[in-house]
Amino acid sequence: MKNQAFDFHGSKFTIKIPTAESNGKYTILDVTHPPNVGPALHTHPRGPETFCIIEGDYEFFLNGRSILAKAGDVVCVPTGSPHRFVTGENGGHVIVSSPPNLEFYFWNVSKLLKKGAVSREQESDIGRKHGQIFLDDVRHWT
Repeated sequence: MKNQAFDFHGSKFTIKIPTAESNGKYTILDVTHPPNVGPALHTHPRGPETFCIIEGDYEFFLNGRSILAKAGDVVCVPTGSPHRFVTGENGGHVIVSSPPNLEFYFWNVSKLLKKGAVSREQESDIGRKHGQIFLDDVRHWT
């Protein structure tokens, strides 16, 4: 799964450093997003998440406030903080340092998506198992 690009809800994900190579502390993801997409509001109880914006514009919603980010910006999400983002009209490219084992959420959901639709309940269960807790289902990758 390392360095193998895969589709996750229309975004291209590549796992650059899996949890197993970080002594169980984090995973590094390289992600290219299409325009106007992003996840529903969620938290990560296992660790912080940091987004390094390579290209594009993003609007992050973090702890109830909006943060506009562009290429060169870094957005840090503290452990347990409610957050989501939406890409701008040209999409974007980010390098993300995520909590440990979160790569398995993206990888496992992507495998199911190849076979067809994944219910919100299925995706939420997979997320919970790997450290992504959804707080709502508003604009989830649409």
